[in-house]
Amino acid sequence: MASLINTELLFAKLNEEKSTGELTPLPKEFYFLVDEFVENLEKTNDSDPARKQIENTRRMAVSLKEKRKQKLLIYLAYGKPLPQPMPEAEEALYNEIRRILSRDESKDRVSKLKVTADVPEVFTAAGKKIGPYKLGEVVEVPDKDDYEFMLKNKIGEQISQ
Repeated sequence: MASLINTELLFAKLNEEKSTGELTPLPKEFYFLVDEFVENLEKTNDSDPARKQIENTRRMAVSLKEKRKQKLLIYLAYGKPLPQPMPEAEEALYNEIRRILSRDESKDRVSKLKVTADVPEVFTAAGKKIGPYKLGEVVEVPDKDDYEFMLKNKIGEQISQ
């Protein structure tokens, strides 16, 4: 199976990635095959030119992975779906980062509270400053922890949005 990968193919894939802004589809097992190819090169060749070829092949593989990671982050930033097929490691990375970003986005939603009493500037348990607020004032609280602190300590009441 490793015979499917060779230095020329790796070079062609690297140039293809460099020449386009899009992620190019790669087989799911692509990086496994590249690793297998490099291992076979190491086992069968011990000459100086072979060592140079092994190092060049490794460098190309690293460059290809880095270029694809950059593009993957751009895809995430713009909410683009990945092309298929995609190497398993890249797909897992994409899904994990997307999951983390969506979790962070839900934390960053601004919530509104109606202040229930005049409150001077106070410090939360986390050491953040909030206030001062006036009775009846409607305030936006972007931090979920601050929002919960204000509700729990009866500084404000929830406003339906």
